[in-house]
Order: sequence, then C-alpha cells, then structure tokens
Amino acid sequence: MACASSRVQPAILALCATVLAMQVAAAGQSAPDPIVSIELRAQIKVDQSTVRLGDVAFLTARDLPTLRRLMALPLGPAPKPGSPAVLDRETIVRWVETRSGLQTVDNALRVQPTAIRWSGAGETEIESASQQLSGEVVVDAARAALLNWLSQRSVRAEVEPVSTARDILLPPGTPTLRVRPLAGQAQPTRRMLVWVDAWVDDRFVRTTAVTFEVGAWAPLAVATTGVERGASVDPIVLRGAMQARDVDLTTLRQGTPVAANARSGRELADGNQRLRRPLRPGEVLTSAHLEATPAVTRGNTAHLLARSGDVSVESRVEVLQDGREGQLVRVKVAGSSGEVLARVTGPGQVEVQP
Repeated sequence: MACASSRVQPAILALCATVLAMQVAAAGQSAPDPIVSIELRAQIKVDQSTVRLGDVAFLTARDLPTLRRLMALPLGPAPKPGSPAVLDRETIVRWVETRSGLQTVDNALRVQPTAIRWSGAGETEIESASQQLSGEVVVDAARAALLNWLSQRSVRAEVEPVSTARDILLPPGTPTLRVRPLAGQAQPTRRMLVWVDAWVDDRFVRTTAVTFEVGAWAPLAVATTGVERGASVDPIVLRGAMQARDVDLTTLRQGTPVAANARSGRELADGNQRLRRPLRPGEVLTSAHLEATPAVTRGNTAHLLARSGDVSVESRVEVLQDGREGQLVRVKVAGSSGEVLARVTGPGQVEVQP
C-alpha cells in the first residue's frame, strides 16, 4: 500500500500508519534463528565403543560450549562389527531433547526461548569399523596350546582341525589371542575343544572354539595274559603278565593310565594296589582297574591285641571281612563260635578295647 501522497485525507493517513505498524509487528514475530541446527547423516562408520551425536550428524550452534556439549552427547553403544544398526530421526529427536533440555522448532514456527532445527536423513545406519583376523591364526594358536598340553602326557601326538577356520571380525586396535588352559586332570580324547579368547588393546571382545581330531601315543602297561580280580598288582605281576606298548590314549574309555601317574607307580611297587575287576589280555592297566589293598583280607588270619586296663592279650584270629586301617571288621577267635568287632590298626593287625 502506498501512503506517500500529501493530498490523502487524515483518516486515510491514519489507516496507512496502522497497516504499516501491523506489518512491522508481524515481521518482529517471525521465528528466530534456532540455537542449534542438526543435519542427520544417512550412513556412518564409528571406530569407538560409544556412538555420539557428533558421529551421526552435522551440527551448528550459536556458541561453542553448546556445540561441544551436543556433539559429545552419547546415543548408545556401537553395534558389533559386521552387524549394522539403524536409528530413525524420531528416536534421535526424543533422546536429544530429553538429554539436552533443548526443544525442536515446530511446524507453526512459534517463538521458543531455546530450539533445535532438524534436517537431513530420516534414519541413520551405523556401522562399526572393524578389522578381519584370519581364522588360520586362531587355529594355529589353539593347535600350539593343545600340542603343548599333549606333550606332557604322550611321546607323540597328532592334531587336525575338524572344519575350515572362519575369519573373525574385531574392532580396530592391536589384537591378542589368549587360549584358555585345558583341564590338568583331563585325559586326551578323540575330539577335543579348545577355546580361544580375542582381545583388542587389552579389552575382551569375543571368544571362539576350535575342534580338533586328536591322536596321542604313550608307552603303557598292556596285559599279555588274563589276571583275576583281587590279585595284588606288584612288580612281579607287572613283569609276568604285562608289557609296555605304545597306545593311543584317546582310545581309553575310563581311568587314568597307571604308567602316566608316578604316585600310582610307587604304590604298585609297594604292592598297595589290587585288581577290583579282571584284567583281560590286550587291556591297558588303568586306575579304573585298581583299588587299595585292604590291611586285612577276608579268609586270612590277623594278629589280635585285646586290652583291658594294664592287661593285654595277643592271639590269632580269622578275618571275616576286608578292612582298611581304622575300620571295624568282624573277626573270629580260633576255637570259638562267636564273632567280635575289632578295629584295624595296620596290615594284619586288629585290636579290641573294652
């Protein structure tokens, strides 16, 4: 509206002034520039464990402290390598408004004391940066640990992975493989599983398992003739009924091979073990065949010491049941029809106290 003519009536001049004032006021009520502008990116790749707002968007702000605070705002943990995640704009908007205290400029462009203006992609795909570690490296580490474990139990060993090793994805950094120790009391088996932990920059990332076909040979005592149950296993029996042969330890179904156990070897030499079950020709002598020899044995005689105060009486008795030191067993005095309970005090020794 033009209002510059001097011939216009006073009323019209007043109207022009009013209209101009309204236009100026309306111009003053237009939306101000937002404090922050955030432009979301469609796709990003992060190399740290936490995703921040500055990773997924381009930001501008009126002041540097606000810009830094928003760029550092955490959105959550980074996805696992090889498994991208997607965040939609609405989710990011709600999260940022809740954590920052800033509000979004709405469609009506109402004036607000603090505001964020959003633009860019409707959703953001987030992918973690990664490095690929060869599966062969993992297998080699597992193989070396398994062979070392087998070398302490055998004189020769062979191991082969059951399947082709897969490469593993790890975060950026310096990778380290740590093989979990195998159980010290375990015995070699036909298939063995070895667990390998992957660490990056001294931080645990993941674990993977490698399965091997195993063969492990050691010289063991093998029966050349049958030996009956209850027979004492001593050096004479070992020489007469057994011979050393290389045996694949993975074929043993139960028990520990006696030759692999030094303590058991000493006990055998002392005659402190006997067979709890028959030993067949070609069978390997293991701990499953053995039991401790009783201090007194059923059907044999023992030396009985009976005490009553300062008086003690010694005699020979018939043992009616097997017993180890400290156990109570039934015995029968020669020429008597009755039985008494006596405590085993040592090999061939029992004692009765009132």
